[in-house]
Amino acid sequence: MQRKLYLVRHAQTVPGTASLKDEMRTLTSAGVAVSKQVGEFLKQKNSNLNLILSSPAERTKQTSLLIAQQFITQPKIRLERTIYNGDVLDLLKLLTTLPDTLQEVMLVGHYPTVVDLHNYIASNNKLMVMNTGELVALTIETNWQKLMGGAAYFEYTFLPNLI
Repeated sequence: MQRKLYLVRHAQTVPGTASLKDEMRTLTSAGVAVSKQVGEFLKQKNSNLNLILSSPAERTKQTSLLIAQQFITQPKIRLERTIYNGDVLDLLKLLTTLPDTLQEVMLVGHYPTVVDLHNYIASNNKLMVMNTGELVALTIETNWQKLMGGAAYFEYTFLPNLI
């Protein structure tokens, strides 16, 4: 059965300062707007998003929540420390523990790890960078437990518009 994996780089954040821990950085007003656009885009595509895996950093939690709120039936959000401080293989391991009942999953994380994950699992397209708030959709033709390098197919990317 076909599965969808959406990779999202958290939306635009306030700059870091000496007194503000990296994990506590929040979204700018533009970041809030972009996150809502990503959720609305998926809703318009009739996405049936089951689960959002998010880094526990404030900016990724905000991005995840704003995306989820655009759906009539909001997907569950699960915070995973591995997304904040792990590498590609850590993220892959996380995805391979997902139950097969989940058909559409989103991972909201950080640069460069989300790009590295895409480049590792996508068989047909490589990315150099993902902009803040950008969504990449991948199709997986196997169950989550068998997800490995080259097992996904790049479908499309969506970069919200800021007017």
